[in-house]
Amino acid sequence: MWIPHNSLTPLKAETPKETVEASEAAKDERSFVVGFMLCNTLTRAWETDVVVSAADSEREIEIDGAPCRLHASANDAGKLHEIVYAVPAAGVTEALQMAFRHVDGELSRMALQYGRSFEIAGWRVADVEHGARWRFVPFRPSALKSEPAPGDLPPAWGDLLRLYREARSATSPTWRLIAAGAILDAAVSGRAPFDGASLDASGQALTFDMLARSGTLSTHPEFKGATVQALHDEVEPVRQALLSELSRLGAVAARRETGDYHGTIRLTALSNLADLVARELVLMSLRNAGYFGVAETAKGKDMVSA
Repeated sequence: MWIPHNSLTPLKAETPKETVEASEAAKDERSFVVGFMLCNTLTRAWETDVVVSAADSEREIEIDGAPCRLHASANDAGKLHEIVYAVPAAGVTEALQMAFRHVDGELSRMALQYGRSFEIAGWRVADVEHGARWRFVPFRPSALKSEPAPGDLPPAWGDLLRLYREARSATSPTWRLIAAGAILDAAVSGRAPFDGASLDASGQALTFDMLARSGTLSTHPEFKGATVQALHDEVEPVRQALLSELSRLGAVAARRETGDYHGTIRLTALSNLADLVARELVLMSLRNAGYFGVAETAKGKDMVSA
């Protein structure tokens, strides 16, 4: 089963409804605590390779001119596993936005400082005054049973599947959109290896299930009732802008994740949908070309997520 990657929402309330409602109704600036749980990109363990010392575990910082506090939290092994912020804000979303901007830059600096990789695995937010708490952790799927695989494929399909694997394995929505968007563009344009697939890629429907699972149901409501062509028209300019930025770094405005919480949510959802639809188009093309069995060919007549 396909699952989304790098999803940033939604926050799930962990305290009674009355505490959450009181926090949401309040408009005054007050203290929030925001903690970002970290993941080792290489080992996938919810810890990093950095050992926290007492000397650098806490420091005073400023975010948008506001005095804040950063606490580097260690696990039982003494390794950094969470970066916690105390920030003044008028609501949970504002607090999360402030802390997200800072932690994005903090982790980028640490990547250069230590030569190791750092990834945000989830986060939690607390309104100190009202006792309300929220948490976000990514979906952890169950194990998969064996599924039918395509037979021997021509080299062109093998190259494309390697590109799709890169899209699926990417830890960044930027790279996932670039790789999955390339497959989407080839399918809609009818280029190899889609040229012999007998598939109207651009006319395929974007189903409600696809929008819900990718996160675009809330970030891109214009995709409701739309086709793959509409997705391609949205993805391709973004993909080309990202490629242009990377090829001419410093010469054009940044389009990658830049600490903008809402912008990153939109980019993540869009890359997830491009990934999901690219997979569906590849599966349908292979079924149409006879690389799956008869049962699988019949199953692939509609755009449904496997």
